[in-house]
Amino acid sequence: MKHFYLFIILLIGLQAQGQKPRKFTPIDSIPMYGVTLSNHWKWHAGDNPAWAKPEFNDSLWDKLQVAESIEEFPKLRESEIAWFRRPIQVTQALVNKPLSISVKQMGASEIYLDGKLLHKLGVVSKNDDEEQTKVSTTSLPIVLSDTNKHVLAVRYSFSKDNFYYPGTNSETFHLRVHRAQDVGKFFEEQANRTSGFFYFFTGIFLIFTILHFSFYASNRARKVSLSLGLTMLALTLAFFLRSIESYQTEISSKEVYGLLSVITTYAGVFLINVSLYQYLNQKFGIIFYVQALLVTISMFSYIFNWDMPYSVEAWLPFLLLFVDFIRVSILADRRKDSNAKVPIYSLLVVAGCALLSIIVLFIEGTTGNGSGSIIMNLGIFFIIIMFFSIPIGLSLSLVREYTRTHQALSKKLVEIEKLSAENLAYEQEKQQILAAQNEILEKEVAERTAELAQSLQELKVTQSQLIQSEKLASLGELTAGIAHEIQNPLNFVNNFSELSKELIEELKEEREKEKSKRDEELEEELLGDIAQNLEKINHHGKRASSIVKGMLEHSRTSSGKKEPTDVNAMADEYLRLAYHGIRAKDKSFNADFKAILDESIPMIQLITQDFGRVLLNLINNAFYAVKDMQGKGQVIVRTKKLTDSIEIRVSDNGTGIPEHIKAKIFQPFFTTKPTGQGTGLGLSLTYDIVTKSHNGSIEVETKEREGTMFIIKLPYL
Repeated sequence: MKHFYLFIILLIGLQAQGQKPRKFTPIDSIPMYGVTLSNHWKWHAGDNPAWAKPEFNDSLWDKLQVAESIEEFPKLRESEIAWFRRPIQVTQALVNKPLSISVKQMGASEIYLDGKLLHKLGVVSKNDDEEQTKVSTTSLPIVLSDTNKHVLAVRYSFSKDNFYYPGTNSETFHLRVHRAQDVGKFFEEQANRTSGFFYFFTGIFLIFTILHFSFYASNRARKVSLSLGLTMLALTLAFFLRSIESYQTEISSKEVYGLLSVITTYAGVFLINVSLYQYLNQKFGIIFYVQALLVTISMFSYIFNWDMPYSVEAWLPFLLLFVDFIRVSILADRRKDSNAKVPIYSLLVVAGCALLSIIVLFIEGTTGNGSGSIIMNLGIFFIIIMFFSIPIGLSLSLVREYTRTHQALSKKLVEIEKLSAENLAYEQEKQQILAAQNEILEKEVAERTAELAQSLQELKVTQSQLIQSEKLASLGELTAGIAHEIQNPLNFVNNFSELSKELIEELKEEREKEKSKRDEELEEELLGDIAQNLEKINHHGKRASSIVKGMLEHSRTSSGKKEPTDVNAMADEYLRLAYHGIRAKDKSFNADFKAILDESIPMIQLITQDFGRVLLNLINNAFYAVKDMQGKGQVIVRTKKLTDSIEIRVSDNGTGIPEHIKAKIFQPFFTTKPTGQGTGLGLSLTYDIVTKSHNGSIEVETKEREGTMFIIKLPYL
């Protein structure tokens, strides 16, 4: 990324040691990534077609390094149109070989070979309205038929209407020669490397951005989460803007995105220091504000290309940031802050990567392998690790801190569960003692057998009443859901009936007019609207009727007779009715629910009323399990066709069932609900209806704090 400007410029400078200006030599071989033609260029302001011809004498023209930024050539910017020329020559090995020229520029150009126009890249003109710049890389085919010197000439324009900022690193004109068979792969690898690099880091920092903002949302007192979130957001924008910049074809838009990327990069670098201060609970002092001023000056120096003595704008602010990191870490270590080591480790990684990148790029500079070499990529990799080890190190440390907190809470939760288990065991022991005492008492009152028999009879009656109460409770919950569900079709019926009444009144008024003044088209339109309304009233009336019919079927005493039943329709209907029934009793309740139904399931023989109670019981229990999850709960009903049966699953992501009571949930009168909120008969009745009345099976899979799933299997016959 070009905005590692400060460090990369210093490192690339190392490559210049041992590289002397080269004499012009023919091109004898071309590597996969091509040969750059950056030397031996001459230029002249003005516009003369004769300057494209090979016989033209350009000995009085000025020399030009086209790889420099346009800011370095004020005369070129003032002239607006100029010509570039350079010789090109190949050895016998490349004669008549298909070659290709790749061009990347900051302006518009026309490229000539020996006076013949090869290609136009944009529209060259002094007129701002006519000029069309083209900055993206373009490939042009070329064949050299002999080993003689040829002349490449470029007619180039850069009008004053083009926006750019002085510190831009965009090259004025970049030309590279490739073998034709390599140019496609070169462009592909270049595009993949560029887009993959920026998108990868955009994704990485976006993940950290979301992570830290989530931390801050859960704990507003931890300000470091906010500052780290802003740091990661700034770096995310820097990479994202740079990726957008790489796709721009016009200078102005490319430079705007580049400028914004510079600003967000500087903001991200400075916010790293803000995060460190907050992470180590260091107060902001005069040193911090001096750094903020210096970083701001450095940013404007980079943007406006200001040069200060010894280039202090390029290294001093960041050196002070580095030193301040060490200072703040040492102060935190003296305060016995457990987090003091994290910045120090990050700085060690920075120093190590800086040293490795210097060594690697020095080797690259001495060997001269070119920008496409593995050594250069390795050096850039170390630079990337160096720049982002500090913010990512702080982020990972913060994540580790949250992990330690979570582990401590989990440990305390395990201790609480252990105490609860001990209390439960104690209660069970007390119950066993009471049971033994009851047995002794029963032996002592054997003579009261008749009275005891009467009590047992009364108990059976009470049990029967409780079962009926459970059924009535089920009916009450269903009724509440139906009342809520039936309101919609009734509202439609009322609304469309009132609308039809108004349309009839309007039709009467039209019919009362004289025949010559009556609008027959309007009458036809009104009659059509009335007919449509009546159809809608009929549709919603049937919907209300079906809901009432379902309620009546559920409420009447089961006949015990099986009849063909659409399990999918029943599951979908009872899921919605159960949810609306709970919502009718508790307006604050909210949960997600959905039905995943296998459409291949055929009609099967069921006792409809009884099996409806089974579904309603299981779905109501599922919603009860997620009632305290503040809208994050989810209840899912699935149906699936098996080889010899159908399967129905009712699952939730709620509290789950403890393992030690899992075996008791189908026992009569056993409930985990608070007193007064359950009879303990719902699952017992469900088990009997499924296993005894329908020859099916019901199982439960559960895990505490993760959820519960009831699995019902019913045979086809």
